[in-house]
Amino acid sequence: MFVIGTAGHVDHGKSTLIEALTGIDPDRLAEEKAREMTIDLGFAWLRLDEDGEEVGVIDVPGHRDFIENMLAGVGGIDLALFVIAADEGVMPQTKEHLAILDLLEIGGGVVALTKVDLIDDPDWLELVTLEVSETLAGTALADAPIMPVSAQTGAGLAELKEVLREKLAGLPERPSTGRPRLPIDRVFSLSGFGTVVTGTLAGGRFHAGDAVEIQPSGLNGRIRGLQTHQTKREVALPGSRVAINLTGVSRDELARGHVVAAPGVVSHTILLDAGYRHLPDAPGPLKHNTEVKLFVGAAEALARTRVIGAPQIEPGQTGWLQLALAEPVAVIRGDRFILRRPSPGATLGGGQILDPHPGRRHRRFREDVIARFQTLSQGTPAELLGQTLARMEPVGEAELVKKSGLAADTAVPALAELEAQGDVIRLNRQLVTRAGWQKQRDRLADVLAAYHQEFPLRPGIPREELRSRLQMKAAVFNPFLSQVVADGLAMDTGSVVRQPEFSVTFSPAQQQAIDALMQRFARSGVNSPSVKEAKAAVGEDVYFALVESGQVRPLNHEVVYRHQEYEKVVTAVTEFLHTHAQINAAQTRDLLQTSRKYAIALLEHLDEIRVTRRVGDNRELRQETR
Repeated sequence: MFVIGTAGHVDHGKSTLIEALTGIDPDRLAEEKAREMTIDLGFAWLRLDEDGEEVGVIDVPGHRDFIENMLAGVGGIDLALFVIAADEGVMPQTKEHLAILDLLEIGGGVVALTKVDLIDDPDWLELVTLEVSETLAGTALADAPIMPVSAQTGAGLAELKEVLREKLAGLPERPSTGRPRLPIDRVFSLSGFGTVVTGTLAGGRFHAGDAVEIQPSGLNGRIRGLQTHQTKREVALPGSRVAINLTGVSRDELARGHVVAAPGVVSHTILLDAGYRHLPDAPGPLKHNTEVKLFVGAAEALARTRVIGAPQIEPGQTGWLQLALAEPVAVIRGDRFILRRPSPGATLGGGQILDPHPGRRHRRFREDVIARFQTLSQGTPAELLGQTLARMEPVGEAELVKKSGLAADTAVPALAELEAQGDVIRLNRQLVTRAGWQKQRDRLADVLAAYHQEFPLRPGIPREELRSRLQMKAAVFNPFLSQVVADGLAMDTGSVVRQPEFSVTFSPAQQQAIDALMQRFARSGVNSPSVKEAKAAVGEDVYFALVESGQVRPLNHEVVYRHQEYEKVVTAVTEFLHTHAQINAAQTRDLLQTSRKYAIALLEHLDEIRVTRRVGDNRELRQETR
């Protein structure tokens, strides 16, 4: 799943282009329609080819007064649709939006050169295209194709869609680490549903019914329902635009910038260690103890800079910062951020969070502090171990330590740290990442759902067949299955595994045929319809479902009884044996007033289930059944 985000100067036609591409007007506020200007984030979606999945679209405001609204949405996009009007070319917010995309390291983009229907002079169009290319040079969009389009006439829209499709096809899928979190960019309530939040999901999947934690407030709730592009989902995938209907949390308790996450995935902080890049055209160096606005995810907070290892960071230079926040935010290591000057507003630079919980304020010029920042920028032992495990899982501890290249005295505490955080899970003697665990858990759910759909009259999938489909070794499968059963994700009967909510349900026509067959059994008594006749009456699938549920009990490939008659004939024979010690086929035939076929079938069946044993031509009760 992917999300495209617009960027560009005000009045260059971003919203109009999105409506032309998707058929959805992203301007949802009355004030936006009255002013004919985007003020806040807008949302849409489109399908770039007939067989492809839908792609989310975030439309951002271009006016400088609303650039902070733009920052609440642009951090979660995979691809930028950079909009520049052909009749105006590069403008101030064109450059600032480009700088923001570059600082956030957006994975690439496509330039839509809009309003080409207003250009009669091809030389002008060529000059604007050249100017755009020069502006993009050295940025994340340096290789972005420039596509002339007109939202009014439709010219170039088909070609633009194709280029967007090609660009997205070349991007890696959003990683699923088993640590889902959704930065909230919109909060509202709906009558009959309650609190709804929206955002772009990252880090893993959400399932309807999941317990969640909202940070930085620490509130707890549960997912009542999920939607992507106004379509109900049982599972929301990483990289998708998601609307979550929450229970246990009121609208007034939530705000843009809060994060909905699986419990324990993210926590709040007011102190951050970060790597930072100061823009070349920033209005002066970034000095120690400067007040700035921090934008990370969909959150915004005032902060003070603590420049580490240098007096200040000059324009165009990189450095390290500790940011002391005026209010808490919920972030994880690796999150990208933007810093802006509060007043007058200007983008200063941005970077990446190295440690969201440093614990204390650092002494700026101490060698050990500087060395720590250098280590953090290269990766911690725990991260190196986690990356190795992700490549090898499942794997034993000794092999993991060996392959990681870390010394044992470094690797063992790092592994303990990962286990304490829930990032590594032990399954017997094998280790898996939380992402691997989540992947197999989701795979299990998919396999069970597919099996129930293919075989709705079977009680579940045989355990060994499930293990084969999951491609798991028994040493991993058995503890894995025990855990998912304990978590309520599956039911294990010992022979088959099923979804907890699944039960065999017959159609009205099937039930009518079953009722008729049961009446035949009742009328026939001990001289029951044959297996062949029973199958013909209800169909083989229904017959085997009746066997699995115990409603009918086959004695062999020919003789089958309804449960009630089965209990009667077994009881009759066992009571006879308690009195007479032995019984033969003729006595059984006479006792039940049936034929030799039924008598022999019953005696052989009782031998098979170890109620009786054969002694010559007679049967007697086994010692344990007397």
